[in-house]
Amino acid sequence: MTRPWSLCVWERGTGSGHLFHLLPVVDALQRLGHRVLLCVKDVGLTKRVFHDSDVVVRPLPVRNAAVRGTLARSHAELMFNLGFADPARQTRALGRWRQLMSELRPAAVFCDHADGALLAAYSLGLPAAVLGNGFFHPPVNSPFPAFDPAVDPGCAALTRVESRILAAVNAALGYCNAPTLDRLADLYARAWRFVFSFAELDAYGSRSGLDYLGLSGPTHRAAAPSWQGAGEKVFFYLSRGQQADPDFVDQLLGAGYSLLIAAPGLGDDASGALRRRGVAVANRHVDLQQVCADCRLVFSEGNHGTTAKILRFGRVPLLLPRQLEQLVTANRLAVQTLGVVPRRSLVGPLCLQLIDSLNANPAYERNARLFADRYGGWDEAVCADRVRWAVNDLIRESGPNP
Repeated sequence: MTRPWSLCVWERGTGSGHLFHLLPVVDALQRLGHRVLLCVKDVGLTKRVFHDSDVVVRPLPVRNAAVRGTLARSHAELMFNLGFADPARQTRALGRWRQLMSELRPAAVFCDHADGALLAAYSLGLPAAVLGNGFFHPPVNSPFPAFDPAVDPGCAALTRVESRILAAVNAALGYCNAPTLDRLADLYARAWRFVFSFAELDAYGSRSGLDYLGLSGPTHRAAAPSWQGAGEKVFFYLSRGQQADPDFVDQLLGAGYSLLIAAPGLGDDASGALRRRGVAVANRHVDLQQVCADCRLVFSEGNHGTTAKILRFGRVPLLLPRQLEQLVTANRLAVQTLGVVPRRSLVGPLCLQLIDSLNANPAYERNARLFADRYGGWDEAVCADRVRWAVNDLIRESGPNP
């Protein structure tokens, strides 16, 4: 008997965190006897992460649209910035995704930051699941709520944008003779949800009815951290491929701190320049648990998994977000006094502002300790087990391939 296929898609976003979500899904599917096609944004990184797994890796059938427009305030505006309001573009993209899925005939489609693949699965009546932290799981409201709770929920601009996207999506669906959507939220209402997060880090706030699976990812311990100099220790984590901001380095060194920067993939020239200034540099991941045991000042751009780990190990993340998802996570933690973010009202060196804010309010460290008490013993293997059960349920309830 021919083994069934399942399709896993990573369309947008950067970093290995997206692939960490797919790891337990792929493992569960292979245990069920499925062949797995990984259709992804970054083929090279995917092959490295899945180097010992019997999967097929291919590039996306549709090139990602360039991000345009202002900073998105809702999931609809995020989709708008990704080109979903263009009927012609959506028709072409939907056609290519449908062609791939029609040829593969997958038992299910698993979508990590992959609205295009999700739409195609809907159009073909295929079972689908949305993967990711809360940022990728908009509530099934119409219109989609704003990321920032301070934004007026009746904001007419959000409704107008969503209406344009719905019209474009329905035009593409109609061209393919597929059922149209009454509201954009219906695209997510029919999908299974695999929420890789804890309730406190949900971009929309803790939600009843969502099954928070916790964190997935590697369980091995990374290299031990090592600082230079006699000042108070500071750790700064940068996402893969990011460079250290010279102003931030100047601020911390000028204040007498001993600085360790972990920047996976940082080149030799950039690493050497930092070391010559007295900065300890690791161009790979270091053991974050040991970092948090060794120092209390831990900076991060706000990647979801990294931020959660800092909190799990009892430290307050000092957050300097670079992109929307990081900003939304940072703002949500700031509301709960769980993470320190820059405030527009403050002036002066940004890094030192964050340290001063932490030192001025003992609630930050108290709340971080409470978070660590709740989740410090979290085992990523538990998340993998729960994903395996969810995948089994999805496949069983979906039945044979259409």
